[in-house]
Parts: sequence; C-alpha cells; structure tokens
Amino acid sequence: MSHDVICAQPHMLDQVTEILAPIGCQLRVVPLQTLTEDEFCREIATAAGVVAAGEYYTPNIFRASQHLKIVARHGVGVDHVDLEAAAQHGVWVTNTPGATNKAVAEFTIGLILSLVRHIPNMASDMKKGVYASTRGEELGRLTIGIVGAGGIGKEVIRLSRGFGARALAYDIRPDQQFADQLQVEYVSLDELLRQADIVTIHCGLDESTHGLIGESQLKLMKANAYLVNTGRPALIDKQALIACLESRAIAGAAIDVWDTAPCPADDPLLRLDNVLATPWSAFNTATAVQNMCRGAAEEIARVLQGQQPLHAVNSPVF
Repeated sequence: MSHDVICAQPHMLDQVTEILAPIGCQLRVVPLQTLTEDEFCREIATAAGVVAAGEYYTPNIFRASQHLKIVARHGVGVDHVDLEAAAQHGVWVTNTPGATNKAVAEFTIGLILSLVRHIPNMASDMKKGVYASTRGEELGRLTIGIVGAGGIGKEVIRLSRGFGARALAYDIRPDQQFADQLQVEYVSLDELLRQADIVTIHCGLDESTHGLIGESQLKLMKANAYLVNTGRPALIDKQALIACLESRAIAGAAIDVWDTAPCPADDPLLRLDNVLATPWSAFNTATAVQNMCRGAAEEIARVLQGQQPLHAVNSPVF
C-alpha cells in the first residue's frame, strides 16, 4: 500500500526518503509555511503523514486531512500544532526530544561568549577600519542562570561548568542528583534573576510559561547582566524587553528566536545596538538536523505500520 507523505522543507528529503521509501511511502516536498490555510488544506487532504517544520496546524487543517495519521515534528516544540484538534481527528503528534540538545547548548555558549567578550562589535569595527580592543569578562568568573533545566538546559550547565562558571537553575522539576554531580544550585526564578550575570532560557512553551519573563522579572536583573533566548520568543514579553534594553536597565540580549521566520527587517529588536540577533539557528548543525529528520521519519514509519510512536505529545481518539 502506498502512503502520501509530505516533507515541509527540502533539506529533510534525503534522510526521510531513506527510511520511508522502503515501506511504500511516496514523498513530496511542500513548503507548508508559505501557504495560505486554504492551500495548506488542499495539500494535506491526501497525506497520511507530514514531516513538519514550523508551520501552524489549525483545526481547519485537521478537518481537511482525510487520511492523516501523524504529524511528526522536526524538532522539539509543538506550540504551532493544535494538539486537541489533532487528537480529536485521530492524528498522532510527535517530536524529536534530545536531537538538538548539544547543538543548541553549544550555540548558547557561543552567544554568551560573544556578549561578554564583545566579539561581534569588535569584528564589525575591524571591517570598518576601527582597531580598538574592548575589555570583557571571563566566563569562569560569572554566574549563569539557566531557566529550564531540561535536556538543553543541562547541556548548557555542563558546558558552562567546564569554563568554571557558577550555575544557578530554575525548573519546576529539580533534578537533585544532577545538581549534586555538577554543583548546580536550584533557586526560585526571582532569585536566579537577581543573582545571574547571564540569564539563558531553555524551558518549553505552554500556558504556564507564556510571558514567563515580563517587566517585573526584567527589573530584578542586574544592570550589567545579559539575557539569552534560544528557546521560544513568547517566553519573554517582547515589549517589556525592548523597553528594558532601550533604557539600559540590563546590558544587552542575544535573541535567536523570532515571532515569524524570516524575521521582519524592521523588527524593533534589530535596531538596538545592545542586541545580538541571529536567525533561529541554534539547532542548525549537520548532526542535529540529521537526528531530527531521522527521528521524525522513524515515528511516521512506526505509525504507518500500525505501531504506536515513541515520542507522542498527544493522545488521539480513534
């Protein structure tokens, strides 16, 4: 039996084909993020599975998907998928936990080093003919606060402890064994914000974390502290962050995640000279992308062969 499977982005195709073609899947690349909802509905009408990127899955899309059995997220976050609507229509939603942990953690440390050593500004000055060294800070002498000590957060802790940095963590499920091994101190969110020289955010996005860092939380941070977000844009109140950065209430921020992709050129964060901006790239290594593609494809293969997926994030009604 042949199954129609959509790949939402071209770079997924080789890895996905290797796993799904042998079980009779017909693969097609459809740039779902560029489609209107009506166009999306037409494309998905015949699909049995989707290797999903960052596109939105609304109730209308699930109503239009007559044969859909699984939306396999290429990544961890599933905030773009209406999980309840998927479940009501008997559609599994899965993700690929752990696939990007090392990539995102390494990128986070890169952003932190760039901020505390002023690397982007000096590199830009050099190309303008300005030869001026800016004094920075050694990471080992700083306190890093990790908001969300799950898979990625723990990798950030491991790397930062390797530099000798002091690590504070906030998480709703503290792992005391891990804390004892890495000499990490779990504290409240407010206490973390007060003490940390760098605050880096790695929690998932749901109703409880939407706007987790708002005006009152930003006011707790040190004036010489930096904020790093490689998680989800909605974890931070954007307008409060802009006001905080404009007034120099904190030293600066590094932002890798944006409300839309691509990020509009007139986004107010981009005009601030104390913001280091990157284009949602923390996950983007060859190894991590391969892990995500293979993980998503393997989940589709399981479901289309009558098995339950390993990493379901919903409970479909059949």
